[in-house]
Amino acid sequence: MNSILKNMARISLFLAISVGAMANLDEGRWVPKNREVLDKVISESKNQGNYAVFDWDYTSIYQDTQENLFRYQIDNLRFKMTPEQFSKAIRKDIPLDNFSDDYKNVKGQAINIEKIAADLDKDYAFLYKNYIKDKKMSLEKIKKTEEFKDFRGKLAFLYEAIGGSFSHDISYPWVLYLFEGMTVDEVKALAKEANDFGIGDKLDSYTIESSNVLTGKAGKVSHKYKSGLRTQPEIANLFRELQANGIKVYIISASLQDIVEVFATDKSYGYNLADGSVYGMRLEMDGDKYRAEYKAGYPQTQTKGKVEIINTYLKPKYNGKAPILVAGDSSGDANMLTEFKDTKVLLLMKREGKLDDVAKDGRALIQKRNAQTGLLDPKN
Repeated sequence: MNSILKNMARISLFLAISVGAMANLDEGRWVPKNREVLDKVISESKNQGNYAVFDWDYTSIYQDTQENLFRYQIDNLRFKMTPEQFSKAIRKDIPLDNFSDDYKNVKGQAINIEKIAADLDKDYAFLYKNYIKDKKMSLEKIKKTEEFKDFRGKLAFLYEAIGGSFSHDISYPWVLYLFEGMTVDEVKALAKEANDFGIGDKLDSYTIESSNVLTGKAGKVSHKYKSGLRTQPEIANLFRELQANGIKVYIISASLQDIVEVFATDKSYGYNLADGSVYGMRLEMDGDKYRAEYKAGYPQTQTKGKVEIINTYLKPKYNGKAPILVAGDSSGDANMLTEFKDTKVLLLMKREGKLDDVAKDGRALIQKRNAQTGLLDPKN
């Protein structure tokens, strides 16, 4: 009898190793039904050459790593461009039309790129001469100048105005052009600093105003922004469970690929994805330095571009298979969420007013989060 039991134990162990561990997501703060469905799809799809695709900002993390980095870069004046390069970068591909009515100055006057860029040119020239290039002034001292206040307020506002007035193919690459002259290593180090700052910062909203004194051609501007970043432990656990069951995880993000890789692969954040798992926006390079030019021939990794990434780079690796799971939070993810009819689960990290049509799909799992904590809401 003992020998029979020992043999049965050996067979059970062999089967467990051969087949792979059953899916067993941590309970965490998942809506119970969502966890149950995810467990099931992992168990049914394991070790069959499958893969899953996730958006990054507001999906795999709470809030936006690119926007957090953008404002951190401004606040700390981490630029390597000459004034001439800066002037060209902030105007690149931006129409001369007035911004939409939501992006007027505080007096209600219309603004366009030429007005606000002219003011930013003057501000940047002062900041470049006195801090960015020669460090004639300390960061603390230069932050008290009207030029810094104006620069901070107007550059942050410009990003919002471009995004709120023009198409994604214009607005998404624009913020990346501010990395011109920086090396990949410099930007990755800056991204790590900004991530750590954002994770430690309060989830809140705050207002940035430009100078009351240097009103310039655009006038004074003011806008409200969101602060803080949060990791999502349940998503990190989902990544681990998928990969433990032979289902490869990929990220397709409209943020710069290199900065998402910092978040996704650095063990301090807990996601622990392997190199090569992230597809994001890319820039042309001058040697090891970024250039203010989008990568020729490479899709912009937003809206239909996310589908193109899957069709061009991922499906050929998996014998033409569609991803078994796609996760997203906004209209930029709608195409990849709806394109593939063989996808089993659409995980919607739901935000108010986002992806309402996709939420009607029978494959959709709706997972909301608490806006005060960034944590998953188990009650939805």
